[in-house]
Amino acid sequence: MKNTRLGIIAGTLVDTQMGVDFFSKKGIKSIGFPVSNSPEEQSLLQILSPVQLFEMMRQKLKEIKDNKINHVCVYCNSLSAAVDLDKLAREEKINIITPLHIYKEMAAHYHYLGVIAANNQSAAGIERIIQAQNNNCMVVGIGLLPLVLEIERKCSPREIVLELGLDRMVDFFNHLNVEAIVVGCTHFPYVIPQLECMTNIPFIDPAEIMVSKIKQLDNFD
Repeated sequence: MKNTRLGIIAGTLVDTQMGVDFFSKKGIKSIGFPVSNSPEEQSLLQILSPVQLFEMMRQKLKEIKDNKINHVCVYCNSLSAAVDLDKLAREEKINIITPLHIYKEMAAHYHYLGVIAANNQSAAGIERIIQAQNNNCMVVGIGLLPLVLEIERKCSPREIVLELGLDRMVDFFNHLNVEAIVVGCTHFPYVIPQLECMTNIPFIDPAEIMVSKIKQLDNFD
């Protein structure tokens, strides 16, 4: 654990490792702490067992602190939306950065947004955060658990887009003339380059902004 500066919590082994790999490329050494064994298990916890999930997250934070790590990134949008992480951060006295912090900051700059998320609860959570900051912003969200499953199976981005008909989803957002499409799941950058070829609408991925936020934390270096 020496020189490890960041704990990564995410829903499954796959997206946890995606987070570790992403931050490693940015020069941030981290270690992963997955919460669940599969996307289906994670989704059910979020929807049906929020109290259990809250305590599971508390245990992950304790594990991270036991490893002498004082900063955490929850690299999972749906998990961030399902748990009161601000409360956990206060109670466990640890810094937690999530994609939802980024959505709060960007909300004031838009009036019409599309959201693609891992499930509908996550889409609703992102909508709630955006509209709490800017109630004049209309949000149209889509829950895409099948997309998460295909990414976890490591199918190629092109195959996934064709199999799930994501071109029609992009057409839908094109027709609505949304100003941007919020990437509401840390799995989804895997296919975003394929989708960007189909539209001039920008995709907002919070991951890059999260890196700068984490590096600005007190005593991070």
